[in-house]
Amino acid sequence: MKLHSKKRPHAEQGITRRAFLGGCIAGPITASALGTAYALGIEPTWVEVTRLGMPLRGLGSALAGYRLVQISDLHCGSAVPVSYLADCMAMVNRLAPDLVVLTGDVLTRGQWDHLEKAADLLSRLDARDGLVAILGNHDHGMVTPTRGLVDSWGANRITDTIRALGHTVLRNDSTRITRGDAGLRIVGLDDYWARRFDIPAAFRDVDGHDPVVALTHNPDTFIDLARTQAQWILAGHTHGGQVRLPLLGPPALPIRNKALAAGLIEMNGRRFYVNRGLGWLHRVRFNVRPEITLFELAPA
Repeated sequence: MKLHSKKRPHAEQGITRRAFLGGCIAGPITASALGTAYALGIEPTWVEVTRLGMPLRGLGSALAGYRLVQISDLHCGSAVPVSYLADCMAMVNRLAPDLVVLTGDVLTRGQWDHLEKAADLLSRLDARDGLVAILGNHDHGMVTPTRGLVDSWGANRITDTIRALGHTVLRNDSTRITRGDAGLRIVGLDDYWARRFDIPAAFRDVDGHDPVVALTHNPDTFIDLARTQAQWILAGHTHGGQVRLPLLGPPALPIRNKALAAGLIEMNGRRFYVNRGLGWLHRVRFNVRPEITLFELAPA
């Protein structure tokens, strides 16, 4: 009897051209889907705590080790979950701050019905010297670099609400932090796009005895502030671009000087820091995690 061997089915004879091409297509599609899921679902709420020393010339020994925490761009509103921002406030408290500074955009423009929620969030902050806040362009209404409606009523309402919590809002003004004989001057600028930015008014009480840290929302103001007594200038506004592509950087930034997207910059003997913010207008972040920054003061 003659035995006949059976051929294996075609699919078992190794990878086919169709399967190979299908894999070539499916691989990038799967990677793209995973990247999209990450950028939309994971990174927007994956907060990074950045820790930095803050050397200051003339800092009194009683303020050495002082812990200043910066948050920015909460964008309280319909897009950003309140539960996420509440977790952020808890993260700030776990850092045991002496002072929290908020560099603008408490709300998303026009969403005044979320102000009570913002107040509840800020009331949770537990810092020995409280909160010092400034306003951003969204806190002033529909403001752009070239035009827009400045909503003074809304900006004043945000200011009054935060002050009613016992916190400080600086609008071209300053406040002094003390420990014994040591002092630190915090200067807060009002918003640049809203055309409320006024350096002479903000620095009118700066006498040169205390080191100065300035708060400004928009990093495009750094050039002007580099001429002041401020040794450190802290800003927000950019969200770091929210998306940073490898080798290309952020495809869009709401500032003229694209070198000021995020992080630490040194210029003219001054140090500038751009915080990447916590909130968003559109829920997407890629390679630009939301940020809380902890500075520890030290004599320079």
